[in-house]
Amino acid sequence: MTENANPTTSSSARRSPDLWLTMWNTDGDLARQICADDFRIHFAMTEPDGSTPADDIRTAEDFAQYLRWWHGQNPGVVFTGIADAVDGDHGRLLWDVDANGRRAGGVDVFDFAEDGRVRRVWSVGGQRSMRS
Repeated sequence: MTENANPTTSSSARRSPDLWLTMWNTDGDLARQICADDFRIHFAMTEPDGSTPADDIRTAEDFAQYLRWWHGQNPGVVFTGIADAVDGDHGRLLWDVDANGRRAGGVDVFDFAEDGRVRRVWSVGGQRSMRS
């Protein structure tokens, strides 16, 4: 087991996975609270039309605007946390998403700022549930 070199970050970041799911499910404005000023997200997928609008996100405000757009494009989609872990300046979240009667899974990998807010996220979605 590694020793946490920055316990303040770990304790502040501990709430981030739960808030992250709430943000994706209901309230994109939470991005302003949980994302660092220099926030970036990297998706390993494109939108259904092949576009990559998230590539232009450079701030928490950009992300809040993106989430507002995304929620409009994806009504009724629900993300469920399967497992998460926070280890110092890093974290990961395994999740399932239910959309249109189908379930798939994915993983988000986080880097946290000193104050515990999310600085970087790498997000990969798959074809099957993370429960299996």
